[in-house]
Amino acid sequence: MRMPRSLVLGAALATLGTGLLPVAAQAASGTGRTTSAPAAPAAPTGAQADGNLYLYRDTDYRNFCTAYVGNSSNWGGCRNQISSLWNNGYPGNLDDVWLYYGPNYSGARRGVYNGVRIPDLTPYPFDAGTGTGAGQSINNNVASHKWTNL
Repeated sequence: MRMPRSLVLGAALATLGTGLLPVAAQAASGTGRTTSAPAAPAAPTGAQADGNLYLYRDTDYRNFCTAYVGNSSNWGGCRNQISSLWNNGYPGNLDDVWLYYGPNYSGARRGVYNGVRIPDLTPYPFDAGTGTGAGQSINNNVASHKWTNL
């Protein structure tokens, strides 16, 4: 039975104080976005959703790396170098993101809800029991991502 989205989101925020998915949650499969975007604001400012996952090399949204509209099986020059991020995807279907420890959506994963800004990834680990990298900090450890429904 699927839990109402507002209840799952509320539990996640209460558990972690952010929009990271709690360790025990599961996601539905499916994607639909496939291109990347070249530019981002210096820091999240509450702008309207634009469909992008913004990646920054440093905490507090400094040193912008790239923005993705779609899935990425390999973050290339941003791989294992991200310390803050912003999910500014369009609300609705496939608006949340799985972050993966390895390329090609492999290894441990951690979910990030739509609209969430995380200024420092250091305190957040990959979900336990999800593969290689489980329990390790997601800071400077993400290699790929996939849009999903959490």
